[in-house]
Amino acid sequence: MSVPARALNPAPAEGGWLSRWTRILAAYLTAQTLTQALGILAGLLFVNLMPVREFALYTLATSVVTFFTFLSDLGSTSSLVFFFRRSQGEEGELRRFVAAVLSLRKVAFLAGALAVAAAFPRASAARGFGLRESLPAAAGIILCAWFQLSSSVRVLALRLLDRYGQSYRAEVAGSGLRLAIALAMAAAGALWAWLGVLSAGLGMALTSFLAKPASPVRIAEDLAPYRRKILRYLLPSLPSALYFSIQGPLTVWLAATFGSTRNIAEVGALGRLGLIMGIFSSLTGVVFLPRLARITDERLYWRRYLQFGALLLAIAAAVLLAAAVVPDLFLLLLGRKYSGLYTELLLTVGSSGFTLVGGYAVSVNLARSWNRWEGLAVVLLIASQAVMVAVLPLSRTSGVLSFNLLSGAVGLSLQMMITLTGFFRPRWVQWMP
Repeated sequence: MSVPARALNPAPAEGGWLSRWTRILAAYLTAQTLTQALGILAGLLFVNLMPVREFALYTLATSVVTFFTFLSDLGSTSSLVFFFRRSQGEEGELRRFVAAVLSLRKVAFLAGALAVAAAFPRASAARGFGLRESLPAAAGIILCAWFQLSSSVRVLALRLLDRYGQSYRAEVAGSGLRLAIALAMAAAGALWAWLGVLSAGLGMALTSFLAKPASPVRIAEDLAPYRRKILRYLLPSLPSALYFSIQGPLTVWLAATFGSTRNIAEVGALGRLGLIMGIFSSLTGVVFLPRLARITDERLYWRRYLQFGALLLAIAAAVLLAAAVVPDLFLLLLGRKYSGLYTELLLTVGSSGFTLVGGYAVSVNLARSWNRWEGLAVVLLIASQAVMVAVLPLSRTSGVLSFNLLSGAVGLSLQMMITLTGFFRPRWVQWMP
């Protein structure tokens, strides 16, 4: 059944748009702050209690999870926003595209799992970790990526169908389970890297289970046409998606290549503080994109786009200001092993701010299929990063984090150029009509 046009451009609720958005953001901040806070607390437990060597292995493993997750996705999950808007919110079509996305991601997962099983122990051995340490961590990586695959798709589908309550409960429960396992590890003194990775995977498993549709519909027809549509949508952005899949873990990998085990641990520990921005980064996928997908009036879409972007920019600036004014309060969360990293803290928070706003721009570009220029954007980013590798002192933690900050600034600039062109000259950047 198709959703009426009015549902795609809902009238302001009684009390005006301000009260409506106050309720929306209050619900989001309650659920997402709790979800993110539980995850951050679990991570900070590991930062404070794991030995530096064990936490370095945990950081390497979680960086591979991030890479694996991006590589098995390559924008296919976010394509649901585009196809949902294109089908005018028809639930049956969304279910078919969800099934097609899951089938594509499972194929990519199988290929990635074999690569992780072969490559992670070798990469860990280069940093002095034995097979008894790296093999359980590799198993944890594979399980974590598997459960993330289904949980992310199911949660997004719920939000597109305006079932926010179920999606919020699923995420809170998953983060709560992860923290409970982390506390049990601390109580038992079992602070091992592989078990830390597995705790995240088990949390995602619970999220995936709770995000299942209440009455799932079996898709009987052939999904091949839907897979072809998704692949055609992804085609121009595949080179950039492949490259951006390494951007998340790239900082850790640079520290592992040019620095010491201590550098890896410091980058990983500071990255936990960067997750403070993660409380707000999910605003894009949780609140903004599903609501933008329901807007068909281009002028209203442009206005909402600017309003959402301004909110994210203000949040990034506020967190950076707080880190500059009271840095010890932030570093206190990491414990004595990582005290005194003042410059590194500002670099981390600054790069998280660029990622926050840049992620929003990327998501809107993909949702509108403004991806014709993505290949060129990747070439320019690669060129700039090659210069950074040549001139920055990557043997120091501050050098690696400077690389991350500058990469975020360049990436945001390129995406904003695509976004602005998309609004004023959409035919220049749009891949699909």
